[in-house]
Amino acid sequence: MKKNLKNLILVLIFINFSSLSFSDDHLSDKDLIKNLKEEISEFNVKPLKKKSIFQKNDEYIKRLRSQLSDLEKEKEKKDKIRAAKAELEREIIALGGRPLTEGKDPVEADEVILALRKQLEEIKALKAEEKKSKEAAAALELEKKQIKKAKNELIKEIEALGEKPITETNPVDENEEIIALRKQLDEIKKTKDKLKADAEKEERIDDAKKELIKEIEALGEKPITSTQDINQDEEIIALKKQLDEIRAYKENKKSEQEFQENRNELINKVKNEIIELGGTPVLEFEVTNQDQYVDALKKQIEEIKAIKAKEEKEIQQSIPEWFIMLPSGSEEVMFVRGTAISDDLQLSIDAATNAGLRELGKKMNTRLASKTKETVRQANIGEKVTSKTEMNRISTIVVKEVTVKGYEVVETKMVSLDNGNYRTFILLKYPIGLAYKNYINQLKESDVLKADFKKIENTKAFKELELYVSEFSGA
Repeated sequence: MKKNLKNLILVLIFINFSSLSFSDDHLSDKDLIKNLKEEISEFNVKPLKKKSIFQKNDEYIKRLRSQLSDLEKEKEKKDKIRAAKAELEREIIALGGRPLTEGKDPVEADEVILALRKQLEEIKALKAEEKKSKEAAAALELEKKQIKKAKNELIKEIEALGEKPITETNPVDENEEIIALRKQLDEIKKTKDKLKADAEKEERIDDAKKELIKEIEALGEKPITSTQDINQDEEIIALKKQLDEIRAYKENKKSEQEFQENRNELINKVKNEIIELGGTPVLEFEVTNQDQYVDALKKQIEEIKAIKAKEEKEIQQSIPEWFIMLPSGSEEVMFVRGTAISDDLQLSIDAATNAGLRELGKKMNTRLASKTKETVRQANIGEKVTSKTEMNRISTIVVKEVTVKGYEVVETKMVSLDNGNYRTFILLKYPIGLAYKNYINQLKESDVLKADFKKIENTKAFKELELYVSEFSGA
C-alpha cells in the first residue's frame, strides 16, 4: 500500500514538472491568459479558474475569451439602456417634468425604459392640452376684441349718418348688439340711398330738360315748355317729340343738299377718270339736266374702256416670244427686258431701254450684294464696320456703272397702236464678268481695304469671282 502511494506521488510530481516545463516553453499563452484575466477583472468579476491542473492552456484561453465576450456584450447592453434612459430623461426635463428614475441606475432595463416612455407620453399629452387651452382662450379673446371693434365701427357709421345707435339705450349681449347695429345701419343706408336716388333722378330730368331746350333753341325754335305748364316727365316727352320733328325737317333739307354734293362729286370723279384714260369729257350744256349728264359721262367712259381693252388685246397679241420667254442667264451673262408706250417712237424706245436698265440694276445689285456678303463672312471681317461698309459702297458704284455702259441691245420690236401711240419691246444682254472685273479692281485699289485685302483675296468667294473674270477676259 505504501509502495503504491509512493508511486502515485512520484507520478504526480512528474506530471506537474512536465507541465511546468511545457508552460515555460510557451510564454505567449501565459501572457495571453494573464491579459484576459486582467480584462475580466476590470468588469469587477473574478476570472474563471481551470477545471483541473490537467486542463490545457488553449481550452482555458477559450473559456476566458468566452467569459470576456459575455461581459462585453452585457456592458454594451447596459450602455445602450443608460443612453436611452438619459435621452428620455432629457426630453422629460425639457418639457418641465421630473423623471421617475432620476438618480437611479436601472435594475430592470425594460421596466425603466417603459416607465420613462410612459411618463414622456403623459407629459407631451399634458403639454398639448395646455397649448390647446391657451389657443382656445386666445381665440376667444380675439373674437371678443373683434366683436368690440366691429361694434364701435358700426356705432361710428350710424352716428356719422346723424342717427343714435340703439345699443346706447338697449344694452344687450355683444353679438345681439352687433346684429341690431348692422340692421339699423342697413335701414339707414337704404333710406339715405333712396333719397339720394330720387334727388339724382330729379337732377337728371332737369339736366335733360335744359339740354333739350338748348338744342331746340339752337335749331331756331321756341320750346313748348316755355308756354305750357306741365310736370317734369311730360315736359321731357313733349320736348323730345318737338326735337325729333325739328331734326327730321333739318335732316330732310340736309339730305337734299348732300345728294346734290354727291352728284357733283360723282360727275367730277367720272370726268377725271375719262381724262386719265386720254379722253375729253362731254360738255354739260350738251344735255338737258344733270341726271342725263351723269349718264352721258358713264356711257363715254365705258366706250373709252372698250377701246383701251381692244388696244391692250392688240398689244398682247403683238408681244414677241423672246419678251415672254427670256433667254436663260448664268454667272457669265444676264438678260433683262423692258417695254414702254409713247406718242413718239424714239421716246418709246428710250423709255423701254431705261425700263430694261432699271431691271438690270436691280438684278445686278442683288447678285453683287450676295457675293459681297459671302466674301465678308468667309474673310471673317463682319465685325469690322469700316471694311464691310467700303465693300458695300464699291458694290453700289459698280451697279451704277452697269446701267451706263457694257450692256448690249439684243432684240427690239415697235408696235403702232390705233390711237397713234407706239409701244416698244426691248431685250438687253449684259456680261456679268465685266461687273465682277470692275468690282475686283476697285477692291484692290481701295486704301480702306488694304489691311484686310489678303483675307478677302484668300476666300473661296473671291477666287470664284476671279475665275469668272478670267473666263470673261479669255485669259
